[in-house]
Formats: sequence, C-alpha cells, structure tokens
Amino acid sequence: MAHSASATQPRDMDTAAFLQHIEAAFARIFSDGLNLMEYLPEDKWLALKEAGLLLPFLDERHGGRKASQFEIQEVLRIAGHYGVPVTLRTGIEGALVLQPLQEFGNDAQIAQGLDWIFNGEGGGLAVTEPETSGAAIAREMQSYYEYTAEDTVYVRAAKYWQGNSQSDFLLVAAKERKNGKLSKTINLLLVPKQYITYEALRSEGLRAVRYAVNRIDTEMPASAVMKLSDSDAAGLRAFQNIFIRSRLQLVGMTHGIMEYIVANTEKFSRSDIKFVEYERSEIARRYQVSQVLYDFTCRHVSPEAPVAHQLMEANIIKTLATEYTYEAAQMLQKLLGAKGFERGHPASNIAIDFRPFTIFEGPNDMLYAEIYDQFTRATAAEKEAGVKLDKNQTLLARLQSDIRFSAVALPERTLPQDVADFLAQHTLGCTCALKKVFAGKIIARLFVYVQAQSDEAARFVLKGIRKDILDCAYCG
Repeated sequence: MAHSASATQPRDMDTAAFLQHIEAAFARIFSDGLNLMEYLPEDKWLALKEAGLLLPFLDERHGGRKASQFEIQEVLRIAGHYGVPVTLRTGIEGALVLQPLQEFGNDAQIAQGLDWIFNGEGGGLAVTEPETSGAAIAREMQSYYEYTAEDTVYVRAAKYWQGNSQSDFLLVAAKERKNGKLSKTINLLLVPKQYITYEALRSEGLRAVRYAVNRIDTEMPASAVMKLSDSDAAGLRAFQNIFIRSRLQLVGMTHGIMEYIVANTEKFSRSDIKFVEYERSEIARRYQVSQVLYDFTCRHVSPEAPVAHQLMEANIIKTLATEYTYEAAQMLQKLLGAKGFERGHPASNIAIDFRPFTIFEGPNDMLYAEIYDQFTRATAAEKEAGVKLDKNQTLLARLQSDIRFSAVALPERTLPQDVADFLAQHTLGCTCALKKVFAGKIIARLFVYVQAQSDEAARFVLKGIRKDILDCAYCG
C-alpha cells in the first residue's frame, strides 16, 4: 500500500542519489528562509514529506525504501542542518510515530495513519502526563481506556509535552481499565484530532514545534486500540523498545545539529584570537565524539532487528550525544557575544532549543545511574549462557569480559594505568546511589574511548573520564 504517487518517486533511487535528492529538497523548500521562532509551516513540512523525507522510516511494503539504518541516520542529520526543531519533527514522525504505527498497527490503522502522515499534518506520540511528567511511566501512568461495548471504548487521558500536539492524530499511550482497576501494561490508541482538546504550552524554546497539554475524555470506536502484545510483560517490553530505538537513532538528530553548530562557528566567529580558537577546537572535539556515536548506530543497529539488548548503548548515546551537543551550543552562543541572544539570528536559538534534549526521555544524570546498573548486571545473552556476575567482581574485570565493549574496541585503545586502577578498586556491588551517576559517566565515556579512531577524540574522552573519577571520589 503506497501513500501517494509523488512521495514514492525517490523510493527506487540508490542511497547516494536519494540523499542528494533530500538535501536538494531542503534547499529548495526553505530557500526563502526559515523562522525557528514560529511553528514550522505545514505546507513546507508536507512538501518535505512528499519529497521523501520519511521514506527511510517506512517499510517497503507500504511504499518506503529498503531498510537502511544509515539512511535513517542521514535524513535526521541533514534535517539538523536547518535547526533543532526541523530534525526533531523528523524524528518525532519517523521514529516515534511511523515506526510504532507499522510495528503494532493492524492494516486499517496503518492505512489511516499513513494517509494522515503523508497527505495531512501527520501525528505525534503522547506519553508523559502533567502530574507525573518525569516519573516512571509504566507505574505512574493514569491515562486509560475502557470497553463500554464490543466496538466502543471510553478514553480518559491527559498528555503533556508531545510534539505535533495539534496534528491530525496522536498515538496515545494508555492502560486498559477493567472493573475499576488499571492493568500494568501499556497499549497505544490511534486517536484522531476531533477527539482531542489542546492547551498550547508557552515553552522557553522549541517554539517551532507545537507543544501542548492534550486531553481526551470521550467514547470512540474500539478500532482505535493498538495492542502491543497479549502478554502484560511482553507488552511493556514492546513499549520500552519504542524508546530504546528512539534513543539509538537520536544521534542522527544530534549529529546534524552538531554540524549546524560547527558551520555557524566557522561562519560567525573569528579564528585569529587564541581563546576563540581554543573554544572552536573544543567544539571540534565534541563533534569527533559525536561521529563515534553516529558511526556506532549506523553499523550496529538495524531497523529490522530487535533492540531490547541494546538498552545500555541507547542510554549511552542519549546522554553523551545530548551532553556534548548542548555544551557545543553553549560555546557557540558565547562566541557570538550579544548576537547569541538576538532573536532570529541563525545560531541564537540553538542552545535554548537543544537544552530539553538533556532532560526529555529521562534526565541524563538519572540515565547515567541506569547505565551503571545495566553494565553491572548480566546481559540477556549472558543469562541464557548461564553466566552469573559476582558482585565482588571488579569494574575492570567486568569491562574486560563485557562483549558490548570488546565487540567494538580497537586494539590500540588500551586503558591508561590510572583509569585501570580506579576500575580495579571498585566492585560491582559497592557503589552507592550517588556514585552510580559518576561511575555511569565513566562507563559511558569508556564506550566511546575504546572505539575512537581519532587519537584526539580518545584524549578528549579520557580527560572527561579523569574528571568523573575525581567527582566520584569527591562525592564519597
């Protein structure tokens, strides 16, 4: 089932021609400029989709391109050259709407969703809630649906901070209620906008992406329900996998924004002042780390393969990619001086627009602690092989036995003695809750260090690791 004749024209191009076509489409569609302080015009966004922007996210059987993680990352990267909101909207509709719609929807739901996406204003994913915004969504979520007849459900939901909040539809995360009790598992509902009210949020940044509080309190056809699995446990894992895949792919967005930062640094800052040149080199080093993470996703993630086993890697990418890109954005704003705060300047809005990336889908500090926990527990493959981790094992021994590191490590990336000594002094079971944050940072940066092809990038990451070691000692 193809969505429209015009959008399927680039589906048979080879990769190089397709990406060149997308770059040309962006240049043409935004040739008269782009105001990132206002909502992205729907006619321009639809024109980008008609040019094939989202085809890498779309299965071949629905009119998309042959599955390629590289192409997914590349369209996100190219979109990043036009600002944070442009690549964010690409990621929302591609990774958080199109991919779950195709994975969990039935034929009728997919047909309707694709029509809205490719011939209308598209859709968004509604998950977080006003009262529990950053809480554990599986436990705290109160949105629900309840069957009132065989073909009718009553839906009551309040959702918060979802992009595309006023589009043609939302994929709404909710629990089924039976006999007055909420189930533990989460399903999705394909909800047309006529059932949804919205209260626009006045955000500090990302004004070009419409955020709102969305509410649903009505009966609707039961055909809206999109069950993720018949099993509660499997359904929750399937729901979590949406965000694991999203985090793995996030580096396409951040890498494009990083390139946007580098380009604006070269365009708007002088290079004949030593401290300015130092700051420019600091941005370049962060870009090199971004390249390592980008290459990892292109090589080790597949849009057709499960990603549940890559939770640690997904959290590493989310934290480091957003941390380094935000730092680079702040440096650029500083180098711009007063221009860095001038409304409408091409680079003035990058830092404020990007800051939420370090918070959304889990604040980075919380995710660093989770990275530590994921590193110190046996992986699914190790459990299947009967491997049990001894809590008295050192972090160094764990690093040496963890295939997630050894599979990507370069032979020349041996650990410096001081880092090895730190890892040898700590066991899997002896780190307090506060130290987990800093230990998680060390593990995340080691993941980059072992696969960094550039010596400069490796030295830069080691500098961060040594600071994290000091912080870990200081907080004790």
